[in-house]
Amino acid sequence: MRRYHFLLLAFSILLGLFGCVPPDGQRPESQIINIDLNNKQVQHLYNLRDEGKTDSLVAYLSHPTATMRYLAALSFASVRDSAAVEPLVTLLRDTLEEIRIAAAFSLGQIGSARAELPLLNAFRQDDSLSQHQRFNAVVLEAIGKCGGPVNLAHIASVSTYFPTDTLLLEGQCRAIYRYALRKITDRAGTARMVSYVANERIPGTARLMAAHYLARTPEVVPDSTQAVELAAAYVRSSDPDIRMALAKALGKSGARPAFAMLSKVIKTEQDWRVKCNLIQAIAKFEYDTVRALVSPFVLDNNPHVSRTAAEFFVANGQPQDGDYYWRIARDNPELPWPTRIALYRASYKWIPGFGQPEKKEYINYRLRDFFLKATNPYERAACLNALTEFGWQFKWIHDKGFSDPNPIVKSAAVEAIAAICKNPEFYRAFGENARNVRRDLFDYLLEAIATGDPGMVAAAADGLCAPVLQYHTFADSAQIGDLRAALTRLQVPRDYEAYIALEKAVACLEGNPEPAATKPPYNHPIDWKLLTSINSATRVVLQTAKGNISLQLYPAWAPGSVVNFLDLAKKGFFDKKTFHRVVPNFVVQAGCPRGDGYGSLDYSIRTEIGMAWYDDEGYLGMASAGADTEGTQFFITHSPTPHLDGRYTIFGKVAQGMDVVHKLQPGDTIEKVTFQ
Repeated sequence: MRRYHFLLLAFSILLGLFGCVPPDGQRPESQIINIDLNNKQVQHLYNLRDEGKTDSLVAYLSHPTATMRYLAALSFASVRDSAAVEPLVTLLRDTLEEIRIAAAFSLGQIGSARAELPLLNAFRQDDSLSQHQRFNAVVLEAIGKCGGPVNLAHIASVSTYFPTDTLLLEGQCRAIYRYALRKITDRAGTARMVSYVANERIPGTARLMAAHYLARTPEVVPDSTQAVELAAAYVRSSDPDIRMALAKALGKSGARPAFAMLSKVIKTEQDWRVKCNLIQAIAKFEYDTVRALVSPFVLDNNPHVSRTAAEFFVANGQPQDGDYYWRIARDNPELPWPTRIALYRASYKWIPGFGQPEKKEYINYRLRDFFLKATNPYERAACLNALTEFGWQFKWIHDKGFSDPNPIVKSAAVEAIAAICKNPEFYRAFGENARNVRRDLFDYLLEAIATGDPGMVAAAADGLCAPVLQYHTFADSAQIGDLRAALTRLQVPRDYEAYIALEKAVACLEGNPEPAATKPPYNHPIDWKLLTSINSATRVVLQTAKGNISLQLYPAWAPGSVVNFLDLAKKGFFDKKTFHRVVPNFVVQAGCPRGDGYGSLDYSIRTEIGMAWYDDEGYLGMASAGADTEGTQFFITHSPTPHLDGRYTIFGKVAQGMDVVHKLQPGDTIEKVTFQ
């Protein structure tokens, strides 16, 4: 299990109900951090964070009691108010290192350039006995979140850390990665990450961050020499988490050594998650060769791998193989429905509309037939999405989708219409009929918004902003007035996502800049009585037809999210809810009352960022439409996802049942939630 080891050592008890730094017999009680969630003062600090009361939190930064200073400092990792930068800077010199760490972490989360120099000055260069590596590592990552290019070059140039300096190496790699997520890169930084990931003596936690940097940074494309090093690192690594990131990095390079390695290991790799990444990684290379490598995986026993292979052909197929994809689905009726529909979609996309109309019509018939016979709404939704590959199906999508009784299908129908609107080849696809089709689609989008259904509204609003169709050139004042009226009928915070999307669409049609999203006001206090009714041994168990998933909760990091989850679970809210979103080797997501991802209840909770990282599989996070918009939807990660760090609340982790999580597919149901 990966995470900052120094934080695990210092704050492991925080991951249960209580957290404390044990008294050392030397410090007075006021200088001991004791996170007792039954303590009213502790609850008060969490409440201030929840309510976003910056002024009150700032006042606590100078509190004589260490617990209060610590909690106030860490609160700004969630609140992120730049007004707290200077007061937090003073805590970089606090007598307790735990508080200095919290201050540095929060300064990084705030992201203000004003924090860069104080953080740099706070770095303990005199740490010859390695007593402050925990603090120094957090400082490095914080600089990565707020610093400029000059300090990136300085951090990347450091080559004096020993392989035993685990924390410093992690901090250095996280810093370079955080810079990259802000689109700031440095050739020396890339070279440093390549050298680390290729060096088996470097701790695995640092190599993982280096691999993700190389995999996820668009500006970084490994050259042939670097590809050789990465290929060797892949072969030597026994860690699938590192291999899956290296697969993506090698795929980005496009170099011959990269393909030589990918084409070899894709035949022998055993971890399904790495297989998914390998399939996606070879997209850059010559199709004729790649086709032969990917095709066998369509029949893979793992449904994630099978689906990924089929979707590979949707994205990367060729017209000459348009007839080939659907034949695989026809000849293998036992394939999971996501794979079969993806294969038909690939054919629908790549079979030429001119020259082979009878084949196009056959695929059209098959997808429509799937839709009409499907009892699973997620299957019907997938059929509608597949039909968008031939935009002329827009009327059928509208007629069948808009009239479907299930909100999952209704939302999918509008998403399909919006996808047709956003097709950059729209005018070429519809030719001389483009003007009339453009008008018809506009009317469908307005019809969807008039329903007031939040899923349909959100998807339709997105379509109205399609840059190709320039709907602002003929939307009249009456229509815009209707959209404004529709805004007033949405219930915020329940319909927040739809509200923000429609507000953006109105601005787009009026030719105005996109408005800044307004966060929902504080509206859901933490139920401390319920929270303190559990203890560190409490487990929440999601019962599914494929097995049970036991969850450990992190109330000290995210009390609002934990108690919200507990409350919903105890009320039976999650019973019979589906896993509506499953992205292979990323997440499974559930908790939507509508089942389409657009649902919530009539309240929202706050984003809560604690010192936990998405550096392992099985983390339990809150889905959101932006900061402080969380509600009922949660996700569980398939693998490390460090690009989510500091943005999405972590409020627990799978204690048992990751094998079950890996089996879940769209539409699978939480039968019941129990407690142990």
